Amino acid sequence: MIEIENIIELLEKSIKENWENSLTSWEIIADGYDSVVDDYRNILNNSKDWLTSYQSRLINETQINNLKVKYTNISGYFIEIPKSQTSKIPDTFIHKQTLVNASRYITIELKEFEQKFLEAQNEKALREYEIFLDIREKILGNYSNIKKWSDLSANIDFISSLSQVAYENNYVKPNIVNSYDLNIVSWRHPIIEKKSIDFISNNLDLNNNKFIHIITGPNMWWKSTFLRQNALIILLAHIGSYVPAKSANIPITDKIFSRIWANDNLFLGQSTFMVEMQEVANILNNSTKNSFVIIDEVWRWTSTYDGMSLAWAILKENHDNIKAKTLFATHYHELIDESKNLSWVSNFSVAVWENEENLVFLRKIIPGWIKKSFWLEVAKIAWLSNSTITEAKKMLKKLEIEHNRVFWWQLTLWTEPIVEYIEKEVFCVSEVEQELKKLDINNLTPIEALSKLNELKWKIK
Repeated sequence: MIEIENIIELLEKSIKENWENSLTSWEIIADGYDSVVDDYRNILNNSKDWLTSYQSRLINETQINNLKVKYTNISGYFIEIPKSQTSKIPDTFIHKQTLVNASRYITIELKEFEQKFLEAQNEKALREYEIFLDIREKILGNYSNIKKWSDLSANIDFISSLSQVAYENNYVKPNIVNSYDLNIVSWRHPIIEKKSIDFISNNLDLNNNKFIHIITGPNMWWKSTFLRQNALIILLAHIGSYVPAKSANIPITDKIFSRIWANDNLFLGQSTFMVEMQEVANILNNSTKNSFVIIDEVWRWTSTYDGMSLAWAILKENHDNIKAKTLFATHYHELIDESKNLSWVSNFSVAVWENEENLVFLRKIIPGWIKKSFWLEVAKIAWLSNSTITEAKKMLKKLEIEHNRVFWWQLTLWTEPIVEYIEKEVFCVSEVEQELKKLDINNLTPIEALSKLNELKWKIK
């Protein structure tokens, strides 16, 4: 058993700092650690210089200017001299081979060099391997001590990294609670807030009375951000990290389930919808009351009624039986009306400010539903050509007339409004009045005020 300091010293002395990736190359033992390896390495590294120097010395001694020291795989090292110079060959040269125009010779000194060179080639790798095994045995003999210190250093690195991130980005310590309720105030996304100066924070409150939030609104990226960031904050809290929020009460969560984005597995013959259904099945089969679930825009690849029916059934299964805390983003606006029959569901939406000429996505998740998806407006923002947008609106109008109804959740900005077949929902003026009376104007931000005003305007319409 040797101490950690001695192991570090051993490795620093014995192993090259920039050794090659492959052990089979056997260039791993550091210079100066073993004299035998040093001798072998010196012979191999300086062989060309020695041969050049030896050839020059022989030329000076024999006065044979075209004398050459050569090597072949069959003959090894030899001295080649033209036949015209044979009279100058000294007695120390030993004849090896006769050619048409030259003769080949060896010397005792050249033979000794050859033997050392071949020995160095063959024995250096073996010697390095023996040294490597010896070093390995010394390290393995102290494995438990190494493991203990490596775990400690890894834990220090982990905690210090989280601490640095929390300090630099104004994170707060979450409260891990045994209750069911989940409450996060003014959370932020740690990556997006670095890229966006005007990042808008949001809140989340899931409890025994309302543990499912249906989220509707524009088909923009903020819903996905809302879903993923809440899951990320729960994960961060459970690994011991501070979180990007003003405050957070996080219940102990057994699993986090995510059904987002669209994927397929064509290699196994599984379509996008099949993969989505497998993911949803995994959620329903394995989630519990203590799980956290985010579902984003699933079932869109089916027909309207099939998809909506599946969405409703899965939503109800969680509501009635599993009771996992769930964020459920959808464009099936029919679920809004159906969810009124579910006691523990709340409706939220992405705030949108609009007038007759402008449309602004406010990136704020607010209470209440919105039965508009703004598909065409999002397409316009994405720089689809005006001709494409115009053609899409013509087809939309045609479909609305053919079906004797208007899909009124499609916003009609930048076109003549379609009024012939608008399906109106009736709201009592007294209902709007009651909502106005409940508003605490002093505690509303400008964005929240605009959003609330816009919501009430649509209710009146």
